[in-house]
Amino acid sequence: MSKKFNLLHTHISLEALFELMPVAMVLIDRSGRNIAFNQKLRTLHGFTPNILLRRRVKEFCQKSAANIERDFYMHDKGLDVPDHEIQINNKIYLVAVRPIRDKSGFAVGEMASLTDITQQKNTERALVLANEKLEFLANNDPLTGLLNTRAYYTVCEQMINISHRNHTSFSVLFVDLDHFKNINDTYGHNVGDIVLKAVSKCIMDFCRKSDLIGRVGGEEFSIFLPDTDNISAVNFAEKLRAKIELLNPNIGEDKNISITASIGVASKMTHHKSITDIQRDADHAMYHAKKNGRNRVSCLHHPCYVEAKKEL
Repeated sequence: MSKKFNLLHTHISLEALFELMPVAMVLIDRSGRNIAFNQKLRTLHGFTPNILLRRRVKEFCQKSAANIERDFYMHDKGLDVPDHEIQINNKIYLVAVRPIRDKSGFAVGEMASLTDITQQKNTERALVLANEKLEFLANNDPLTGLLNTRAYYTVCEQMINISHRNHTSFSVLFVDLDHFKNINDTYGHNVGDIVLKAVSKCIMDFCRKSDLIGRVGGEEFSIFLPDTDNISAVNFAEKLRAKIELLNPNIGEDKNISITASIGVASKMTHHKSITDIQRDADHAMYHAKKNGRNRVSCLHHPCYVEAKKEL
């Protein structure tokens, strides 16, 4: 007859059981001394058994020692210690601890397991960065970094709704670079991109943090100015126009190119229920600036459909 294996009748030491564990294991007493541990824990610290055995954890890691004090406080309160993370030698471990209690229920020690989750955490960080990049690409123009049309209009709608609820003013600037097609045709699209980046940076540096900036066309930009009345918006637009005119970005081979912009301004009126309404008026004002010689600011004091009738 073959002998039956009976686990209950085998004699396996605590240390031997530790060695079979797939993660680092350590038994710690209330004073924070290492009572028993396995090879994976020794490898984790890089210490020999003689160095680790009966030594206090605080001699190797002050943070772990503080955690042990917290653990026994919770054990004595009958509370579960939550799993937590700790970094040792540039690696991240998930630590799980359970109390070792005597017959009276008193926690005389605790068993801790440390699972290496470094690769998992690195993967999580990579995913977070990838998602952030995807979100940026979904909401921002890849050339200038400004909000793209969809994202710009979406946030503007929210800002307009807030303005209506709070009865505050707002304005929109429509910025169009003058003769931009000639720049592309004469110097090439690479130079056109240099110009667009320079103007975008100029606008971002000049605007307030509360302002919204979108690239809404090839050489067209829209700026939403919250809490800004018409007079302030026109002054803002004129200063921005002057800054753009002074840019003269370098396009290579020690050559610089002059840039000007026509800017249309529209401020909150009763018919401005959405960004589309006020953007239409700002766009119409910009065409007035183009018509009147470019490199200037134009403002609508009436809805564009009223202005159009006047022009007739």
